[in-house]
Amino acid sequence: MKYQVNEKGYYGEFGGAWIPEMMFTNIDELEHRYLEIIQSEKFKTEFDKLLKDYVGRPSPLYYASRMSEHYGSKIFLKREDLNHTGSHKLNNTVGQILLAQQLGKTRVIAETGAGQHGVATATVCALKNIKCVVYMGALDVARQAPNVKKMKMLGAEVVPVHSGNKTLKDATNEAMRDWINNPEDTHYIIGSVVGPHPYPDMVARFQSVISAEMKWQLKEQTGSELPTRVLACVGGGSNAAGRFTIFWMTSRLN
Repeated sequence: MKYQVNEKGYYGEFGGAWIPEMMFTNIDELEHRYLEIIQSEKFKTEFDKLLKDYVGRPSPLYYASRMSEHYGSKIFLKREDLNHTGSHKLNNTVGQILLAQQLGKTRVIAETGAGQHGVATATVCALKNIKCVVYMGALDVARQAPNVKKMKMLGAEVVPVHSGNKTLKDATNEAMRDWINNPEDTHYIIGSVVGPHPYPDMVARFQSVISAEMKWQLKEQTGSELPTRVLACVGGGSNAAGRFTIFWMTSRLN
């Protein structure tokens, strides 16, 4: 299995960009500019500063002594829940809002299900004073009222989607339609390692700060920067990609 994306957006036999022709302009701009932007010293300096001073990184690597004793192993927990907004989502949205600025975009859209990505997107848009529209299935709007309230407090417009099952897939469809209709001024912040290239690679790069920190934190606490295993919960995949990416590059874990 190849863990690094190639020039066509493939990870081995997986990946690529299977998109409607009307979306080509949006994706083509991202594909040709994202690496140039995020690898520039200007971007890296501001990204690192915001991760430290705004997100609150590095997040702690906590040795779970009682759990370790119970299972007869040394277990460490990477505390992404202690970041500003309460999850790993902000790592990615900080990176993408800086990217959007460099691309000259003045409006940001996002989709959200449980609301955590929507809150993280609304947070960085408020930070940078950029208009924010979040699409959310009508059922999710009702179920996740506290996060909807947070998004609105941060100045985001939350658009309930009443088509289909009224959940995340339908919110994603509406966000895609919006982006197709507003290619000039709008950036779509996808919160997971999904969608057309370059999103999976881009999101994984922003989230790789998690495993980069884990390496030096493990070295400090155990004397070795390499664990025996890395475990992660997975939904859209950005949390897992963040924990695995740096280790994929440097080791062969079980």
